[in-house]
Amino acid sequence: MSGPADKDGRTATTRIKCCGMFRQEDMAAVNRALPDYCGFVVDFPRSHRSVTPQKATQLAGLLDPRVRAVAVVVDQPLEALVALAGTGAFAALQLHGHETPADVRAAQAATGLPVIRAFKVRGTDDLLAARESPADLVLLDNGQGTGQSFDWSLVAGFDRPFMLAGGLAPANVARAIHEVAPWGVDLSSGLETNRLKDPDKIYAAVAAVRSA
Repeated sequence: MSGPADKDGRTATTRIKCCGMFRQEDMAAVNRALPDYCGFVVDFPRSHRSVTPQKATQLAGLLDPRVRAVAVVVDQPLEALVALAGTGAFAALQLHGHETPADVRAAQAATGLPVIRAFKVRGTDDLLAARESPADLVLLDNGQGTGQSFDWSLVAGFDRPFMLAGGLAPANVARAIHEVAPWGVDLSSGLETNRLKDPDKIYAAVAAVRSA
């Protein structure tokens, strides 16, 4: 996950993660579209996409094996991360709160899973923190599910692989890839209609990334 090619040897194409799935019918759409990753927001009640660890594990078990499940957590204790990893359902953890570099290292060591660390980008200091993070991959975002993008010009010259998030949708994701050249893109709000995942938007987003 940390570089332009995955361990399965696939070539360096832009990855796509469809995030915030919370219903069984969402899995049918994801399995038809076949993004690289599918994310589940675990135990974060502020989000309408939040699911329990049990529900996340159940939904992840419905994924096509070609789609890797990611557990997205916010300031969860290490024991919770170990429990998620212990289910065997998740290929990676995404830390989306105030986790420190020490927290990232502890999660990597305790779970044995790759760790994605999300950073809210407002300026160069945020990018410096992301550049120096021990995470296997960093995610550059506008916030926690705001559905808004940040100033993409800030990432010009950013010198490590990253996943781009925030305000991405089928209509603009190809432009983001051409302008920013991320390792991957992460979409959630842009896949929804009336706060529910929209199968047509999932298909369209994956198709846009594959053709970009």
